[in-house]
Amino acid sequence: MESGKTPVVDGKIENKAPEMADRHVSRAKIRRMSEVGRLTEDELNQFKIIHSGMPERQVLNAFRELRTKLVQQAGGKNFICLVSSLCEGGGASYVALNLAATFALDQSKTALLIDCNLYSPGVDHLLKMEGAEGVTDFLDDPELDIKDIIYASGIPRLRVIPVGSNREAGAEHYSSERMADFIKAIKSRYNDRFIIVDAPSVLSSVETRILADLCDMAVLVVPYGKVSPSEVQAGVDVISKNKFAGLVFNN
Repeated sequence: MESGKTPVVDGKIENKAPEMADRHVSRAKIRRMSEVGRLTEDELNQFKIIHSGMPERQVLNAFRELRTKLVQQAGGKNFICLVSSLCEGGGASYVALNLAATFALDQSKTALLIDCNLYSPGVDHLLKMEGAEGVTDFLDDPELDIKDIIYASGIPRLRVIPVGSNREAGAEHYSSERMADFIKAIKSRYNDRFIIVDAPSVLSSVETRILADLCDMAVLVVPYGKVSPSEVQAGVDVISKNKFAGLVFNN
């Protein structure tokens, strides 16, 4: 089971077409997902997390449109999308969290936000616990299982993996064979789960370049008034053409 939660029980359906049975089982699993400490509307607003009842409909619809475009680009299949900014403090964590939250709005889908930002972790405030084990702990400790580092976020159908306690050897962590195996395993764990990776600035972090190679696609956040056109182009050039999904302008 995933940390702090009850296990999801697999269902069994007979006398139905396989694809219909799979869909029914998937929805049943999602409904059984244990939610711990669900965030209130005031807390969602405080953390600047989108939700269906928010008054800023333009912001909500912008993230829904981004979700639609990414799903179309992936041919409807689940994927791992890296989100990085062109500079530190450029809003990548905000976009990553809200993109994951947007997927979780759909009751037929789940989302997982993986915090890989060693320098400015973005999801620690969602976990009401200190010293939560995360990605770097999993990479360091072969005894840890993936389920041991996945936590409820307080948002229905959204799970999070924090960056973890060991933040010193970033490039070595992310370039390891265990990291590559982790990424493959996390994608294949549930076919209805969409994974968002919150990464450091693409122009100042070699870790992000390594992570981009492990992910299916990458979105770059452009902070309004903070970067030049040449910096935007430099960031785009870092990502391989077959993985670059587009730019998100954050004001």
